[in-house]
Amino acid sequence: MVPFRILSALLVSILLIVSSSSVCAKPLTPHWKRDIGRYIRIGYPGRPKSSSINVKKRATTCNGSSDLCNRLYSNVTFAGAHNSYAIANGAGGLASNQNVSLAGQLNAGIRLLQSQAHNSTNQTASGAGIDLCHTSCSIFQGGSLEYYLGQVKSWVDANPTEVVTLLIVNSDGSPPSKFAQAFESTGLVSKMYQPSSGTISRNSWPTLGSMVDSGRTVVGFLSTEADFQSVNYLLDEFSNVWETPFGQTQTPFNCSIDRIGQSVTDSSQLMYLSNQFLDQSLFGGSGSSSSGSSGDALTTPDTDALGTTNSVDTTLSTSYTCASEHNNVNPNFILTDYSTTPSYSFMRGVAQLNGVNYTAPSSSEEGGASGGSSGSSASSLPSHVLGAAVVMLAALFII
Repeated sequence: MVPFRILSALLVSILLIVSSSSVCAKPLTPHWKRDIGRYIRIGYPGRPKSSSINVKKRATTCNGSSDLCNRLYSNVTFAGAHNSYAIANGAGGLASNQNVSLAGQLNAGIRLLQSQAHNSTNQTASGAGIDLCHTSCSIFQGGSLEYYLGQVKSWVDANPTEVVTLLIVNSDGSPPSKFAQAFESTGLVSKMYQPSSGTISRNSWPTLGSMVDSGRTVVGFLSTEADFQSVNYLLDEFSNVWETPFGQTQTPFNCSIDRIGQSVTDSSQLMYLSNQFLDQSLFGGSGSSSSGSSGDALTTPDTDALGTTNSVDTTLSTSYTCASEHNNVNPNFILTDYSTTPSYSFMRGVAQLNGVNYTAPSSSEEGGASGGSSGSSASSLPSHVLGAAVVMLAALFII
C-alpha cells in the first residue's frame, strides 16, 4: 500500500505540472500549499456537508388520503356541519342542529364548519364581543367566537394534515376587524390560508398538499362585509361560493342557484355549496317547500328523516343531480344537520364522491337523534320540539 505522504507528494507534483502548462489560465497562488493541505484534509470546500442539506418533506396524506394531496382545494367535496356550534343537550331542542361536540364532528370527518355570528348581548363580554347563536341569542346561545375558534385551533394543531373550512354567517353585519380580533387572540390566524386575491377562480385554488406543506390549512369565508384589504384571510363567500336553497321542507333537494355575489357573471368559475338539510314546519305552516327559505312558518330540523336525508344514497343522488345541472361538477361543500347520524352515512357518501375510503373514528361520539326513515307530520311533532317551539315564540316576542 502506498503511504499517505507519497500520495500527497504525487498530488502536489501533478498540480505543479498543470499550473506550469499552457492549459492552466493562471499559476497557483502563493498559498497553494495551504490550499492543497485543506483539500487533502477536508476535501473540496465547495461541496456542502450532508448535514447542511435541508430537504423539506412533501405532504403524503391530506384529509385522510394520499389521493387528495395533489387535488385542488376546489376539486374536493367537503362534508359540512350546519350550525356546527348548535349542539343539542340531552334530547335536543328546536334550535339545535348537531348532537356531538365540535371535536367529535371533526374527528368524524366534518371539514366545513358553518356558524352564525351575532353581536353579544352581554354588556361585559370580553374579546371581540361576538357570540354564536341560532337566529337569536335568546333562542340558542352557543358561546363566544373565541371559545369556538379556540377549539378549532386545538384540533388543527393536533391534525396538521387536515384542511378545514370555516363559513361564518355575519348575521349582524359586523366589520371583519371584529372577527380578526378573535382569530388573533386564539392564535388561529397563524393557520389561516392567505391568498393574494380575495376572489379566486375555481381552477386557481392551491392543492391540499401545498396547503398542508405551508401550514396554512384553514380557509375562512365571511357571508357579508368581508374586506380583503383589511383582513385577507376572511374571504367573501358569495364571490367565491354560491349556494343552493336552504331551509327546504321537501325532497328531492333543489339544486338551483339561490345565493351568489351580485357582481358574479360566470357561476362556473365559483365553487358551490349544497344545502342538504331538511326542515319541518311547525303548527302546519306552509314552510319553504323545496324552493328556499322564504316560507312564513316556523321550522325545525326534521330529525325523524335523518336516516334518509343523511344517507349515502341521498348524498350521492343529490350531488349527482346538482352536477348534472352545473357543468358535471360535484358540490364542493355539502351542509347537513346532525351530520354523524345515522352511523356516519353522510361522511361515507362524501368519501365516495371523492373516490376515497372512509374510516369511522375509533372512539364513537355519534349522537342520539332518531334518524328514522320517515318524516313526521306537524300534528305529531316530538314533545321536546313542541316545548322548544313555545320558547322560540316567547323569544320572538321578547326581541
